[in-house]
Amino acid sequence: MFKLCLAFVLLSSLRSIWAVTYSNPLNSERGADPCMRYIDGIYYMTSTQNTEITIWASPTIEGLKTATPTVLFTDNTAGRNFDFWAPEFWYLDGRWYIYYAVAGNGDDDTHRMHVIAGGTDASNPANGSYTYVNSLIPSNFDFWVVDGSILELEGTRYLLFSGKTTDMVWTQCTYIVAMTSPTQLSGQAVQISCPTLSWEVAATPVQEGPEAITVNGVTHIVYSASHCSTDDYALGLLTLTAGASPLDASSWVKSSSPVFTKNVQAGVYGPGHHFMFQKGDDWHFAYHAKSAPGLGCGDLRTTRVQPFNISSSAPVFPAAVGDGVAINEP
Repeated sequence: MFKLCLAFVLLSSLRSIWAVTYSNPLNSERGADPCMRYIDGIYYMTSTQNTEITIWASPTIEGLKTATPTVLFTDNTAGRNFDFWAPEFWYLDGRWYIYYAVAGNGDDDTHRMHVIAGGTDASNPANGSYTYVNSLIPSNFDFWVVDGSILELEGTRYLLFSGKTTDMVWTQCTYIVAMTSPTQLSGQAVQISCPTLSWEVAATPVQEGPEAITVNGVTHIVYSASHCSTDDYALGLLTLTAGASPLDASSWVKSSSPVFTKNVQAGVYGPGHHFMFQKGDDWHFAYHAKSAPGLGCGDLRTTRVQPFNISSSAPVFPAAVGDGVAINEP
């Protein structure tokens, strides 16, 4: 009997590791704001854990469901010890860096962008300890900031982020600032887009989670729109005019309709805050969503992954797939 039980456990583990299909979601809670990469045969995934920065690793997407989490970083320092949000891991200039938003002393209003530095093993972001480097506060924008990400364009690196404006109504816009290194900003932040369309203002006007993608020479920013507590959270698209400066707001053209939305028929609500990655020539995106209406903006957001296509020079996202639906492993 013991041997049968052991064989069953081993078989179940092997099915997870070498699965030919996977299904969403990849977790049951705390799956918001995912970052995901495929590196040398392994998928690595982070999401918002609030109290720490944690990573999961597996040779298959399905295997991430049962992978053992590794805590990469936590911090009890006053001023940066509360609500660690949306960590993104980037290999830049020969080292891993994680960009994340964190607040201090229980005060959400103090959320700012910060960066930690890790190891030099390009094949494994979890190999090596992470140490705090500094905050990333533009000289002209010491306000509430979240969701930092990197844009690299024609030899220059930029930090993208979502920042709260000084409007009476809570409003988050998309900003960009140049970088001189993975840990230093240069010059002033520029507001390049704000929520103005009906699908960007559910509950309150929000643009957040900006992620850059350049395909066939055309650069886009895919962002999340509307408040994360709503079922109408969605993805929008900005496109950089060819040859124009990304630091000029007039260089960016906003698409009039969202590019990825809830799918009521499939039971997927509030999809957004994504991260795009490649396995070979194929594109995929990790995002969070909710499995029922009205679940808000808390721990019940779960991580999902789907492939998407490139049409000409723009990303084309599919309909959101419901819970438990088999998707082919890449």
